Amino acid sequence: MGQPMTFDDRWLRHVIHVMLFTIAPFVELRFAIPYGITKGLHPLVAVAAAVVASWIVIVPMFVIMDLFYNRFLSQNPLVRHFVEEIRTRGRPYVERWGVLGVGIYVSLPFPGPGIYSGAVLSWLFGLPRRQAMIALALGVLVSGFLVAGISPPMIALVRRILNSLGH
Repeated sequence: MGQPMTFDDRWLRHVIHVMLFTIAPFVELRFAIPYGITKGLHPLVAVAAAVVASWIVIVPMFVIMDLFYNRFLSQNPLVRHFVEEIRTRGRPYVERWGVLGVGIYVSLPFPGPGIYSGAVLSWLFGLPRRQAMIALALGVLVSGFLVAGISPPMIALVRRILNSLGH
């Protein structure tokens, strides 16, 4: 028999950090993937860890939004009116772009669009749940590869700037 497979503790720790950063709202994979790459993870490992962590968040997001709205927010006529108004005004955009629009939005490699805001928009616009989840999952996958693609040059630029400043 061969040697048992062992994992380098640092490697596993960095993968876990990437996953934890990914599930943090506002940070998500746009920070997590470059972080993983700077810690020595192969870009595909950083992308895989970030994408899996993002996928884990999708279902709980919808469950939490449903529970929170149904238990608390829907009791407030102002909030209920606000949600209905957003859904009414958003209907033409949903009919035109639908889940494709959500997938494209989530895939943008900028701060802001991501799994959390994409899930909230999907929920607010009343998109079919299954289709919205698929769009979110695919959008995150595309975003992960885009972020990994632009990370090495950005990391090199930041290092060059820091070195010129004496850090």
